[in-house]
Amino acid sequence: MSTPSVTQDRDDRLRTQVAVDLGGTWLRIRTGQGEPVRLPAPSILNRPGEDPAVLLDQLIEKLADAVPAHARVAMSCGAAMDEAEGVLHGSGPLWGGGPDRPVPLRALLTARRPDVSWHLFNDVTAGLASFVERFAHPQHRRAVYITVSSGIALRTADLTERSVPVDAHGMQGEVGHLPAVSTAPAAVRALTCPCGGTGHVAALAAGPALPHVATALGIEDPEGIRDSLPARLRAGERAARLLLTTVVEPIAEIVRTLRCLDPRIDLIGIGGGYAEGLGDPYRTELVRQISEIRSYADRDTGADEAAQGLRLCRPGEVDPMAGAVALSHGSLTITKH
Repeated sequence: MSTPSVTQDRDDRLRTQVAVDLGGTWLRIRTGQGEPVRLPAPSILNRPGEDPAVLLDQLIEKLADAVPAHARVAMSCGAAMDEAEGVLHGSGPLWGGGPDRPVPLRALLTARRPDVSWHLFNDVTAGLASFVERFAHPQHRRAVYITVSSGIALRTADLTERSVPVDAHGMQGEVGHLPAVSTAPAAVRALTCPCGGTGHVAALAAGPALPHVATALGIEDPEGIRDSLPARLRAGERAARLLLTTVVEPIAEIVRTLRCLDPRIDLIGIGGGYAEGLGDPYRTELVRQISEIRSYADRDTGADEAAQGLRLCRPGEVDPMAGAVALSHGSLTITKH
């Protein structure tokens, strides 16, 4: 059965449109057509060791203070969530392993600011909506958008139905918390994920994991690797190449698995600040890995075929805030199954 994700307010057209993007690092707020205001997110990523309940209270207060009276807010949330209910199940970058129970964020925001119309969406769903609007063609049947940033997840849209199917809890594509497929040394595969698990995809392939992977590989200056990696790759440094191969591998395996399981996927986008920031070297390594011939299942795979229908997004090409606004107006329907 389908459950609409958006409740239409009769006076929506009269409200000030506000778009919000809540990530593990930044909280961005855009009112009308103005430039976004960027604030540090009240998150465990920015403030390690803080009580998740305190961080949640501060998030609600920040949003309540920033939103104009009687506004209509479309919000992209960096958390696993039930979009129909506005309930967040959890987020490693925001709260680590806590809070202990789902967060009814829409209800909490409504209680704090009942004059505001709140429309909350998972950030990957919002990114998917933006990606589809920009890059999907009429002949595409299914599109997948993968975000590789402070966290990792994916969403799939059935473009023949203009829908995003989710389970009874509103979930789909939390691949960042699956065990990573990796041929890296044991020290890398034993790294801890922000959610508390071990060896997850996010523990190896998300942005905050980079210095930890570098340390486990014994690479020089792991704390400065975020800034130095692009230059070290351009210089052809062997250790930098090994590091790139290691952090790309879990994502390449996800792409290989998607293509193996569903031949109707015609378009795959990879975005998020981490992958976008590394740019062409990331894409080149990704294509190299997914074009490897390993068995008869890969008999038609080569670099050209691997790159077909695969897009590594450039900074600014996918806008989760614009995607959240589009979703709030029904560009894609989130359907529970």
